[in-house]
Amino acid sequence: MKQTAYLLDPETTIFRAVELPAGISFKPIYDLIGCRLIEVVRFDERHSLFADEEGLHDGLTAFSIFEGYPQPLAGKLVLVGGDGSEPYHSPLISLEDASAHFKCCRPVLDPVFATHDEMTAGGLIISGALMGLQVRIDRRAPTFVEGEA
Repeated sequence: MKQTAYLLDPETTIFRAVELPAGISFKPIYDLIGCRLIEVVRFDERHSLFADEEGLHDGLTAFSIFEGYPQPLAGKLVLVGGDGSEPYHSPLISLEDASAHFKCCRPVLDPVFATHDEMTAGGLIISGALMGLQVRIDRRAPTFVEGEA
């Protein structure tokens, strides 16, 4: 017997249903996330969210913001039914409703160009020349994909 979980990949922004084998093992969740240590986050009174405990690291290229949670969650996320006090089961919320609680984020570098000839300590910078890069965070709603993979 199989059950369903929802998998969010912040790199692609895809949020989709996946099948998990029935049982109490967390190995399938570790395999989906691809991590060594799982962090359990309370999604609501009927659901739990699993994340990579060590996901925030140097070279981070994408992460997720979970509505109401105080810090970003890096790496893939798995949403299951259950509050953690008993074996997990399929979510009781639709994929679309669950996706409304997340934003997928990516750091973006925007070029900054000189708008007019400028004199700096390094010399003359001609209008239109690249002066540097500015960092911003691009936030997008997940793209939910119906149907199991």
